[in-house]
Amino acid sequence: VLVDVDDNANVLLFLNRLAVVHTLTLILAWSEEEAARYLETYKAFDGKDASLIQKRVQTNFVDQVSDFLCTVRSVNQTDSGQLLSQFGSVKQILAASEDELTLCPGLGEKKVKRLWEAFHKPFSSKRAKERKQEALLLNGRQQGGAGDDETQNKGKELKVQNQGKQQKDVEPKNPSNTDE
Repeated sequence: VLVDVDDNANVLLFLNRLAVVHTLTLILAWSEEEAARYLETYKAFDGKDASLIQKRVQTNFVDQVSDFLCTVRSVNQTDSGQLLSQFGSVKQILAASEDELTLCPGLGEKKVKRLWEAFHKPFSSKRAKERKQEALLLNGRQQGGAGDDETQNKGKELKVQNQGKQQKDVEPKNPSNTDE
């Protein structure tokens, strides 16, 4: 479909619903050149195996490591090759400090920071705080007893919060049997 109407929201919504209901593929183009490219590509791959356009899975180690490291923004294949040749393994790259990563040729300050944060920062800041509190509590117990009072209180607060969350999940929102 060539979209050549300025106020196209309602028309596109209708076409989208129509395509979903009738299990059709809807291809939108905003220029005639774009529509021509889509048609040429469709005709070129018509009747051919889908594996031609699917991403190829890397089979050798260096390519797999390169794919892994290149998921970090601004790290390219050359950088991943430099890292692998300098550190020797992914395990050693992960264990490297920011200073050690900075020594790798071709990696600037921004790349090093992004790479190090990708390996060491938690995905969720809320969950990271909970893990840190749990670790403090466990370390306090392992170091000769119950740990300091502040650590114990934080641990108790965390347990109470987690129990409260579990109870909210179990309790019905509108109990029908209430005694007045």
